[in-house]
Amino acid sequence: MRVAVVAVTRQGVKLAERTAELLSNKGGYEPVLYVPGKFSLLRLEGKRYPYRKPLRELFGELFAEYQGIVCVMALGIVIRLLAPYIKDKTTDPAVVVMDEMGKNVISALSGHWGGANELAVLIAGCLQANPVITTATDVHGLPAVEVLAREHGWIVEPFELVKKINAAIVNGSKVTIYSEAPLDIEPVGNIELKDFARYSPGRKEEGRVVLVTNRAAKSFPEGTLFLRPQNLSVGIGCRRGVKAEEVMEAVLAALEETGRAISSVRCLSSVDIKSNEEGLMTAASELGLTVEFFERREITKVMRHRGNELSFSETVDHKIGVGGVCEPAAILGAGEKSQLIMPKTKYGRVTAAVAEGSWQ
Repeated sequence: MRVAVVAVTRQGVKLAERTAELLSNKGGYEPVLYVPGKFSLLRLEGKRYPYRKPLRELFGELFAEYQGIVCVMALGIVIRLLAPYIKDKTTDPAVVVMDEMGKNVISALSGHWGGANELAVLIAGCLQANPVITTATDVHGLPAVEVLAREHGWIVEPFELVKKINAAIVNGSKVTIYSEAPLDIEPVGNIELKDFARYSPGRKEEGRVVLVTNRAAKSFPEGTLFLRPQNLSVGIGCRRGVKAEEVMEAVLAALEETGRAISSVRCLSSVDIKSNEEGLMTAASELGLTVEFFERREITKVMRHRGNELSFSETVDHKIGVGGVCEPAAILGAGEKSQLIMPKTKYGRVTAAVAEGSWQ
C-alpha cells in the first residue's frame, strides 16, 4: 500500500517522520513523507517531498494517487480538506488522522474496504497510542463482510448490499454464509457458516445470505451478496485476424455453459504467438480483463504432464509446434493446481476452455 504521511507543523513533522519510518519497516507499505517546504529537514531520498501549495490542492492530488493517507493534524482540518474529494467507499483511499502528540490514531475514512482500520491499529501499536475505531462491527467485535473479502482478494457483488449485511450483523439478525472456500472466521452469535453444497436457491432463508462462490447469479434470489474469488481462467485459441466480437461471444458462452460469473475470471489466456491479435486484446479490454500469454515451451510442459486430460490436434501441432492452446493455456492461467471445468469447445473461429484454480 502506497501511503502519504502529511504534516503541517514542526512538531507534526517529527511524528510524521517517525511514522513513515515505522511503516517503511513493515511489509506491504510504501510511505512517502509530505512536509511544509519552509522546514529544513534531513532528506530521505525518494521518500520525502516538501510542499508549498495550499493543503486543499495537495490533498486533491494525494487522494487520487495514494491508497492511504496519514494526516498528522486536527481531525476537523482533514474533514474540511477531504470533503470535496470523497466519492465512494470502494475507491476512496484509507485516511488515518493523528494528533501531534501521537496519543490517538483515528481511522477516519475507508475503514474496512480501504484498510484504514488496519492501518490505524498498526500505527497505534507501533507508537503505543490509542487506536480510535468507530465502525459498528469492529466496536462490537463482529466480522465485516468487506473485510473478509479484502483479506482474501475477493470481489464483492453487489457492493451496495454490504451496508445491509453489516447492519444485520450488528443488529442481531441472522446472517448465513455459504462458502465453497474454507473460511478462517469463527461463527459468532447470529452469524452461521455453512458449506456451499448445502445451499438451495429455491429454499427461503431466514435473514440475510452471503455466498462465497464463483457460480453465476442468474438463479439466485435478489438481495443475495456474493463474495467472488478470481480463480477462473478462460483459455483462448483463435484464427488469425479474429474479431473482438467473436472472442467476446466465445468467452461469455463458455461462462454461461459452465455457470460461472465473469467477475471471477482472473484472466484470458493464450499462446505467445497470439499476443499481436488485436481482436483478442480488444475483447479482453471490453470485458475488463487482462490476457496472459504463455510460451510454447510452457504449454508443451502442460501437455506432457497432463496430456491424458487434454485434447490433441495434429493440425495445431503442425502449425505452431504445440498440440493444443486453449486447454493448457487455461490451466496455466488459473494456476498449477487448477482443473479444467470445460474442455476445448469451438465457437466459430475461436476455441475456448475454462479452468478453475485453487481457493487458497
